[in-house]
Amino acid sequence: INISKNVGIEFEEVFKIQKQLQEMYGTKFDENSTIKELASFWMINKHSIEDELCEMFDALGGIDDGIGNAGWKYWKKENSKAKEMKISDLSQGDIKELKYEIVDVFHFFLNFAISIGMTGNELLSMYINKAKENVNRQSNDY
Repeated sequence: INISKNVGIEFEEVFKIQKQLQEMYGTKFDENSTIKELASFWMINKHSIEDELCEMFDALGGIDDGIGNAGWKYWKKENSKAKEMKISDLSQGDIKELKYEIVDVFHFFLNFAISIGMTGNELLSMYINKAKENVNRQSNDY
C-alpha cells in the first residue's frame, strides 16, 4: 500500500472547518471539559451517526430514480431488483446523494476526535500507522 502524507494539510483544514462549525453551535471542548460533558456530546453524535447510516442505506438503492430503501428491505416488492442493480445503474443525482450521506457520517465522526483535542494530522498519522500494522498482520497470517 502506497500512502502519501501530502494529504495532511488538507485534512487539517477539514478539522479546522468542523471545529468552527461546532463552535458556531456553541459546542467547545478543552482539557477542562468533564467526562460527563464529553459523554453527553458523544451520545448525541453516536445517535446522529446511526441516523445518517440509516439514510445512507436508504440512498444506496437510489432515492429519486432507483428503488430507495427497498435495496435493504427484503419485504418490499422492489427488493428483488437489488440483486441485479449496480452503483452504475443509479442516476448522478442519486450517487451524489449517497456520497452526501457518507459525508454526513464523517461530519459527526470528526466531532469525536475534535472533542478530545485530536488534530487532523494526528488522526491521519495514526491511521497510516494502523493501516501499515494491519497490512503486516495480514501478511503474517494474523
